[in-house]
Amino acid sequence: MCIQKNVLIPTPIVVGSEDCLYLNVYRPRTEEGLIYEEKLPVMIFIHYGGLFTGGITTLLLGPEYFMETGSVILVLMQYRLGSFGFLSTGDSECPGNFGFKDQRMAMKWVKDYIENFDSAGALSVHMHMLSPLSKGLFHRAIVQSGSAIAPYNFPVSDPLEQAREQAKVLKVPNAENLNSSKIIEELRKVDAITLVESSDKMKFWSVDPLVLFRTAIEPAGPTAFMSENPIDIVMRGNYKHVPWMTGVVTNEGTVRATTILNNSTDLKDLNDRFDELMPKLMEINATKEELAVFWPKVKNFYFDGKSYVSNSNWQRFVDIFSHRSFYHPFYRTVKAYTSYADIKKNPIYLYKFAYRGNYSYSVLFSGTTKYYGVSHCDDLVYLFTSPAIFPARHSEGSVDEKMKDIMVRTFTAFAISGRPKEWTAVPTCQKYTFKPICHYQQFSNSSDGKIQIDTSQDFDMAAVKLWDELKEYKVRTRYDT
Repeated sequence: MCIQKNVLIPTPIVVGSEDCLYLNVYRPRTEEGLIYEEKLPVMIFIHYGGLFTGGITTLLLGPEYFMETGSVILVLMQYRLGSFGFLSTGDSECPGNFGFKDQRMAMKWVKDYIENFDSAGALSVHMHMLSPLSKGLFHRAIVQSGSAIAPYNFPVSDPLEQAREQAKVLKVPNAENLNSSKIIEELRKVDAITLVESSDKMKFWSVDPLVLFRTAIEPAGPTAFMSENPIDIVMRGNYKHVPWMTGVVTNEGTVRATTILNNSTDLKDLNDRFDELMPKLMEINATKEELAVFWPKVKNFYFDGKSYVSNSNWQRFVDIFSHRSFYHPFYRTVKAYTSYADIKKNPIYLYKFAYRGNYSYSVLFSGTTKYYGVSHCDDLVYLFTSPAIFPARHSEGSVDEKMKDIMVRTFTAFAISGRPKEWTAVPTCQKYTFKPICHYQQFSNSSDGKIQIDTSQDFDMAAVKLWDELKEYKVRTRYDT
């Protein structure tokens, strides 16, 4: 794996190597062990981890479910993470987005050596949809539980100051007076493990913000991966459109909320400083006067005006993370797309994964077996084997195995044909059907213990309206902050 420290799990340590830019390429064989002679479409999976953690080990992302279909080639890539992948000085000395450029290089490799190509991933996939550098390297995209315009990917307002801060915590002499060239020169001298560990000293509380190094707005030029704010690109629609499938799970916010709920020290400190810390955790950029008006509305909406979190209101604590970081940007992205895209040529398909089986990633995030509903990443349980976390396979004939079959067929059908054929009838997602959102396919548990698949337009519009008050998703110029 690329060198990293996974702060999403209890007691993390630095693991990995700087020598990490590798691909795993999987090709199915027949039952007799023979290679398929026909050409197969290719799916690329860009691993999860908030740009600071993750890898492509078969202990977490085993390819068996896709390979057993005999219908696709699967490619998984690694890319530089944290400051190695996303540190920027805001100029040509260190323009940033190196992790995205690693991904782009891997996609180019696939394009050069394998004729047919499709893509699956999350924030990174959405970024490749927006970047001119990735144009022509894929023709479909699956975006799972992520968005290029989510708050955790808002570009750092002063990247040079962030690079300077890292130099300061590493005790680089005279760091406050060094120019960008000298800062980068000094950071390159630092041992890799020490460099990763230094990020801990740049957090404002606990392990937050989770995504410290993120998308950079680079100086315009032929090698720039992103030279405009992703919000501007999404809102204007000035990027290469492709057919895509995108969705969310029920309780996305478990990825951070459950860790806090099960850390008594962090939970007490959060409750003691609730009105100070929560707006920062939600990445609310507002003046003191604006926050004085907006934050009470948020507290009333999620916590009945109270300033504490406990096991009695855990769901609302999860909800605030889910809405802020996932559902609101998801809604705004899809709404913008339906306003300008040629839906007949480049359709968009929406889903909500609300099925809870025997296994859940909340075990990893919370460090407990407490029930937290359908957690962030739980859709991956039915796409990849993860023997390091869960038993390698679902029980034969079980409901979970049937869910796995449905999910794998859904993804491979979209990769092959551009349509998720396994779905029930879902009306085309377009401007006039966006009421209050397009119909989406929902996978959930039925009352008789089986799988329910239906369409829905239910969406928490009150939450959308609340977060819209921040007016973040407006069209902006590249010079706006």
